[in-house]
Amino acid sequence: MKRQFLLLTMLFPVLLSYAGQEPASATRDSIVVDSITGDVRKYKLTDNKTLKPLYWVYNYLANSNKMRSDVTYDGGFVFGPAYNINTGFAIGGGYSALYSFDKSDPTLQKSIVNGFFQVSVKGIVAIGVEGHNYMKGDKQRFNYEFSFTHYPSAFWGIGYDTSINNYYANRMVDSKQLLLKLEGDYTWRLAKNLYFGPKIDFLYSNLYKTHDNIPKGEEHLYPNGLMEHFLALPDGSGHQPFSQVALGLGVTLTYDSRDFATNAYKGHYFNLQQLGFMPGVNKYGFFTTDVKYQVYTPLWKKCTLAFQAHGRFNYGNDVIPWIRLASTGNQGMGRGYFFGQYRDNNVMETQLELRQRLIWRFGVVAWVGAINIFHDFNHIYMNKTLPTYGFGLRWEFKPRVNVRVDWGFTKTGNSIVFNIGEAF
Repeated sequence: MKRQFLLLTMLFPVLLSYAGQEPASATRDSIVVDSITGDVRKYKLTDNKTLKPLYWVYNYLANSNKMRSDVTYDGGFVFGPAYNINTGFAIGGGYSALYSFDKSDPTLQKSIVNGFFQVSVKGIVAIGVEGHNYMKGDKQRFNYEFSFTHYPSAFWGIGYDTSINNYYANRMVDSKQLLLKLEGDYTWRLAKNLYFGPKIDFLYSNLYKTHDNIPKGEEHLYPNGLMEHFLALPDGSGHQPFSQVALGLGVTLTYDSRDFATNAYKGHYFNLQQLGFMPGVNKYGFFTTDVKYQVYTPLWKKCTLAFQAHGRFNYGNDVIPWIRLASTGNQGMGRGYFFGQYRDNNVMETQLELRQRLIWRFGVVAWVGAINIFHDFNHIYMNKTLPTYGFGLRWEFKPRVNVRVDWGFTKTGNSIVFNIGEAF
């Protein structure tokens, strides 16, 4: 999954990039190519030691989004201070790099690796990396995601009615949560744009230092605490453990005709995943089917209309581990909702986004979306659909890799999301 953080903005960013360095082979200029227009640009070099830092900043700003002709790996950092009501003051940032497994093949899509980190005064510590690799001849593909996150968490219960009623009643569990996630797949090409292969999905969660927020006069209703109540087993024999491990193994089938995976201007993307979480390795065995479809349509000059539909369905057991429940605020969907604000066995969601590139390397987006979290297919109700809409700012950090700041509005509030790469 792509990594989302609730950051208000990045103020006075510190920018470090190989693109800002003077190539060792350069004399007075180094040739670069604009990622969109193809225009040839040059680094400006100087022998004046006093002015060199200013030239360095200029070269970064002018050229960080262009592939260097003298390197096979082009990466850079962006980071700075940030603030949000949920995270407090924080230092956050990311790293992005493009590279190729066959530089002699100009038709081979560039592989990409994105990293991120965040540290806040409210106890958030997060670090992670994700990558998409396109092997020689595009005959094989390898995707991975790894993250470690420690953050203050909130839990309103399981199910739409429970979650929204507890939200408005301020009935919730505050806690600290530690998450360790590893996800990856390796696929082989079956036909043009069609890939198939194995997939692994591992998640460890440790919930601790729980604190119940119970309206006055209701304490007697929850003698064992709110979290035990929320995670009570259907047969009344106890509750799910606060700390759990979930390991799923399965397969993935992908059709991908996008021109660029992390920021497509045109093309289609379809992905079907089937995972099994076997008992023994997992405390509760169950199955997950995840299906996603995306299409990107050019409308006019520098404008793309992007559409996404996604469904995640957990089944095969009366008890689905709470850490594997479908939820809001995940995988770039439901921007504006707190992660895990709504949870249940299944989710169906969609979003439509208009993306317009503007002058220089800036762009703007606007989107609308809808989410339906439900327990089973006998309990899907249109009046329980969660809306999301908003707008955002884009700045091209690397070729076709944007830094994005999105302001999302929801049924219960709004929030700011900062990340590297598009939401979908």
